[in-house]
Amino acid sequence: MAGTNLTVTKALDVLDLLGQARDPMRLKDIAMRLDLPESTTHRLLASLADRGYVQREPDHGTYLLGWKIVIHARSLDSDARLLQNMQPFLIRLTRQLGQTTNLAVLSNDEVMYLDCQTPADSVAVYVAPGLTLPLHATSLGKSIMAHLPEHQLESLLQRIELTPLTESTITDPVTLRASLQRVREQGYAIDHGELKPDVSCIAAPLLDDSGRARAAISMTAPSAQLPADWEVTFPAILTGVAKEASRKLFDL
Repeated sequence: MAGTNLTVTKALDVLDLLGQARDPMRLKDIAMRLDLPESTTHRLLASLADRGYVQREPDHGTYLLGWKIVIHARSLDSDARLLQNMQPFLIRLTRQLGQTTNLAVLSNDEVMYLDCQTPADSVAVYVAPGLTLPLHATSLGKSIMAHLPEHQLESLLQRIELTPLTESTITDPVTLRASLQRVREQGYAIDHGELKPDVSCIAAPLLDDSGRARAAISMTAPSAQLPADWEVTFPAILTGVAKEASRKLFDL
């Protein structure tokens, strides 16, 4: 993208990788995952560690996120409460549906995943928190778009590209608007292989007192793994949890 600083971008890539890692990472593994020279990776890590954004475990020679990240996260207090308060709902929903559940928000004209809960006893689709995906090709994105103020929605539709990702991806603006109208009417959105051909999703918005979607929750699963009647039984469960969560989150 024009106007970006490559060094800053690489440093942010390091933070993203460490934030998604389940365990501290070695320098050479970070360099390999980001396709960077080890010397460049070492300089980036040293600079980030010097400012407190990364910390090094001397005994193991590994790196993890530093406390400076936690300090800055306090400025996102309302978003942190959203993540904390929604986790029990996602865990319960995962148990009810037996499938992966997600929490996501609108971020820079994309849908950003904040949390992902997976069932323990089945093959599951895992989406790493922090990942961003196109709005038009995800049930989460369509759930959020459908409940934006009209002027904001129109501006958004003028900016985003309806890139085809599978044969099922909606690429026509008129068709997308009709799809969003159905989402508003039924209270949920379904993705039939629009992002990945073998994956299906259903999402419902978390609405504040103005009717605007502040976030959305979803179920994601390999299409072949879903029960035959999932499009009949899952919507009521998902929307019920979304409404209950919205009442708690936004004091409705």
